[in-house]
Amino acid sequence: MTQLDRLQARINEHIPLTRALGVTVADYTGDQITVKAPLALNHNHQGTGFGGSVYAVAVVGAWSLLELWLEDRQLKGNVVIQSGAIDYGLPVNSDFFARCRLPSAEDMERFERSIERRGKGRVVLEVTVFVEEGGTAFPAATFSGRFVVTRA
Repeated sequence: MTQLDRLQARINEHIPLTRALGVTVADYTGDQITVKAPLALNHNHQGTGFGGSVYAVAVVGAWSLLELWLEDRQLKGNVVIQSGAIDYGLPVNSDFFARCRLPSAEDMERFERSIERRGKGRVVLEVTVFVEEGGTAFPAATFSGRFVVTRA
């Protein structure tokens, strides 16, 4: 089983909502993750993406990136979101994906040192939610969230 398969199973088991939303982990590069969701399971009364679903998929993307970052460093920790905000720029009118990239190496080093020294670290992650039209991806929403990791 690959790292992404294990993550997908963990997400589906520990965050049941992800099954209902149809969230799938699509790609992970070590510093960036992409998660996808179908519009068919996440639409509102107007046939566009329900805001709560779009928000949830963005949070799952950021949370997943931190989970894999910890795993890659063989660190044990619990990841939770402390606060978050989203701006919806375009209607989500098709299947969509959320992409999250780690902050700078310096920020992540500071974050890791805090976890090691204090048993807790905080980091802000930015997520962009995209829709595709004609093979081109357009940013539809931007999410910013503060996540806390406590050493397990």
